[in-house]
Amino acid sequence: MSNKKSDFGKIKMSDNNLSENAVKDFTGFLGFDENDKPNLLFEEDGSVKKEGYRIVVKNGIITVYSSEPSGAFYALQTLKQILYQGKMILPEIEINDFPAYPYRGFMLDVGRYFYSVADVKIFIDRMALHKLNVFHFHLTEDQGWRIEIKKYPLLTQIGSRRSHTNFNNIPYGGFYTQEEIKEIVDYCHSKYIKVMPEFDIPGHSRAAIAAYSYLSCFPRELPVATHWGVKKDVLCAGKESTYKFVFDVLDEFCELFTDGLFHIGGDEVPKHRWRLCSDCQRKIKEENLADETELQEYFMNRVYNYLSKRGYQVYMWNYDKLNPKILDENIGFSLCSGEPGKRRCVDTFSHAYYLDLPYGYTSLENTCNHKIKGETGAEVQVWTEYIPNMKKADSLIYPRMGAMCETVWKGENNYKDFLKKLPAYYSLLDKMKISYSTGESKMTPKGIRKKLSIIYFEKRQLDWEGLNILIDDKIIEKRAKAENK
Repeated sequence: MSNKKSDFGKIKMSDNNLSENAVKDFTGFLGFDENDKPNLLFEEDGSVKKEGYRIVVKNGIITVYSSEPSGAFYALQTLKQILYQGKMILPEIEINDFPAYPYRGFMLDVGRYFYSVADVKIFIDRMALHKLNVFHFHLTEDQGWRIEIKKYPLLTQIGSRRSHTNFNNIPYGGFYTQEEIKEIVDYCHSKYIKVMPEFDIPGHSRAAIAAYSYLSCFPRELPVATHWGVKKDVLCAGKESTYKFVFDVLDEFCELFTDGLFHIGGDEVPKHRWRLCSDCQRKIKEENLADETELQEYFMNRVYNYLSKRGYQVYMWNYDKLNPKILDENIGFSLCSGEPGKRRCVDTFSHAYYLDLPYGYTSLENTCNHKIKGETGAEVQVWTEYIPNMKKADSLIYPRMGAMCETVWKGENNYKDFLKKLPAYYSLLDKMKISYSTGESKMTPKGIRKKLSIIYFEKRQLDWEGLNILIDDKIIEKRAKAENK
């Protein structure tokens, strides 16, 4: 290529098969005038790798080659960056680019704090800028049920609202109608992003139990959880009525989410109630299971089988499943720790990709230097116990998400090199009006600064219901003893 440079202050796109939102995303970002004739051309080229692209700038023309629309869309994301940083002037160049991993995800928890449709679309726009392609939508939690299920209206009438949060006295709630869910899914598709919903079971189900008490081992009137932390009341794995409920809910989920990905939670399932429950103990004997741990895996297998027959790749968290006994080998792991073995996994390591955690736990250095486990890809997590709004989210997400995206797209990254790229990255975030953290001592704290960051985070654990949980355990134990006489 020559040293010749061309001014692209005016751009006209040729005919293409990009979505309307994809085109608006590009033109809106740069705000350029339209050229007299097309000078941004799109060509289909079957030799370009999946999701990849080739950009050629020559004689005042930009030509984008791709084998599918997503590749052309990612080319536009690169063009946004280099045109903005080059002040709309480009040299004659050729860029050949494609992702190292097929799964590049972002998880948003709306169970703890609810985010409006408009806010969710902002997250999706930012995913697209970073060339992420899977939106993991965590929709059900102890503290709130966030999706309309028409067969079970109490899930949103009761389950979507809690009386307060931790020690305040302010009611809180929110949910998405099915029409709003369709709007979010369609918006994702317009940015070439698949949606993986999460129906978190059998734990993290207090909101569902508050709505339909028969789902628990010991039916009683329980409120939607008001404090953070793991709850002892989980779905009863012994009653067939529980499975009917789960499958009914899945039927409605599957009508809304059609991308072939489904997350079923499966983590943090205390066994206290199951050990005391006559129905659960009966199920263990009927199915020749060894214990409550195998009962949990039996539960997950039934849910997996129901979804796999509909063509879904199913994932679950691996927190308490590092050495599964009877868990179906085709269930993928969201790998929070440990090694993947032969099982399909998406790397979600907490020390690298839990962006809700303070920098003392998940430093920018950790995010940059983490080596992705397995061959599928990686995903950043935004749990929202302590992230009630976009402003707080931004300061924790960025620049760590940029570091993860560098790794999952290129296949490699390192802290020292990424620090050199931060000024250009911050400039791009400024253009997008995205807030972010700065300062190496804050983002990769050492010594006392790191300890203080962790202490500040840990002190909030006092908001959990520790004493109430212990008292409630005794009440259930007494009730179980009376019922099992």
